[in-house]
Parts: sequence; structure tokens; C-alpha cells
Amino acid sequence: MKISESIIDFSKLPAESKHTYFQQMWEFDRKIFPNSSIEQVYEYMHDADAVAIPVVQFFHKNQLVGQNIIRILKLEHNQRPILIFNSRAGFLPEYRRRNMTLNSAIKVAMQYQIRFASMPMWFVTTLTQPKVYTLFASRSVKFYPRQGVPMPEEYVEVLNVFKARQHDVQHRGEDIFVHPCDLPKVTPEQLIRLRNKSDEHIQFFMQHVPDYFDGMGMMCICKLNVGTIFEATMNIAMGRSVE
Repeated sequence: MKISESIIDFSKLPAESKHTYFQQMWEFDRKIFPNSSIEQVYEYMHDADAVAIPVVQFFHKNQLVGQNIIRILKLEHNQRPILIFNSRAGFLPEYRRRNMTLNSAIKVAMQYQIRFASMPMWFVTTLTQPKVYTLFASRSVKFYPRQGVPMPEEYVEVLNVFKARQHDVQHRGEDIFVHPCDLPKVTPEQLIRLRNKSDEHIQFFMQHVPDYFDGMGMMCICKLNVGTIFEATMNIAMGRSVE
């Protein structure tokens, strides 16, 4: 199955083009997140702190089958500017058994690592599905929170910077924070299969977010430096997982 992809920076589009492109993104987004509102997506795409919003779209036979909206925010940590990458991604059900979301995020991170080599970069996201948490946690040992490993203090501080922007955040144990999110469309059969999995990453996620099927998600963080990007890239290429 040949999947092609395109990427644009939504923040750099002319106003008229933004409107047209936003409508296309929204039409696809609501197929993945049927309970989200157009106002939520509009707010996400027009964040005042965003310095760039790369949008990666995936096509199969000219049909849009997936997209990854990567919002890059310029915030401050310890009176220094930092870049925080945040992702809103989804694929049609028949195209989900791949690493395309993670691969596209890594490509974008590598580009900005070159452009902003002196500025610390972080990936902060809220995950609502055990299998997606496993996808990320199994590719880098620097992805937190994780089973049996305390989160480094710097990670906690940056997570708190981003957490201040969220609503209704709950603290569920050390370094575990959850909040309500848009829930991707899943079938009851998919939820049952997830509960039957024995992977340690899935079990860790379900232990702390047993109500994920009600739309709760766990806040996660990873530092985007050369070492982490290289580690994740190699693990994906070799099909290797980390504990």
C-alpha cells in the first residue's frame, strides 16, 4: 500500500488559503474525533504562542486517510525560551496499524532541530489510548511518565509550564496528570482487545487512566534533542522496543 504525504505550515498561509485549508482539515478531523467542536479545533490552530503549525497529510490513491497537526509553541522555562511540540493526529481505521504519526513528528522535529539548534525543544502531548502510549514509550527511554522510572526534575518543570494551559487537570500519583480530551472514534471490539493486552506499557497506562474510554488522557513529555531523536529513529527502523 503506497501512502504519499504532503506538509505545509498552516501559520504561513495567506488568510484566504487558511480558511479553505482549515475547512478541509476540520472535515477530516471530525471523522476521527466525532465529539470535538469546530471551535476547539480553531482555537488549537490559532494559538497566539504558536511560531509554526506544520500539517502533515497522508493520501492513498488521492484520498486523505490521515493527518498530523503539529503545533509548535514558544514558551518560557527558567526565563529562557523553549519550543514545545504538540500534536493532534488521526488516521482512518484501516490505516492505523503503522508508525506514520510518529515518523512524521520525528521528521518535523529534525527540521526544527537544525533551525533552532540553540533552543531547547520538547514534545508534550496528551494520549488517550494505551496503544498510542505504547508506540511512543517503546521507542525512547526518555519518554515520560513510564513504569518504575522517576521523571527527571527538568521534565517535571516543563510539563508544569504546559499543564498551566490545560483545563480540569487531575493529579493521579507522582508525575501522573490527566485531563479530559477529544476521544478518537473506536469500536467496542477495539476497546476489548486493548484491555486484553499484556504489554507493560499498556498496563501502566491503563493503571493510571482506567477511564480513558470516557475521554481522559495522560499528559506525556519527551525532550527533543539529537540523542532522543536518533534513538527513536533507529528503534523504529529496526523494529526495536525499549522497556
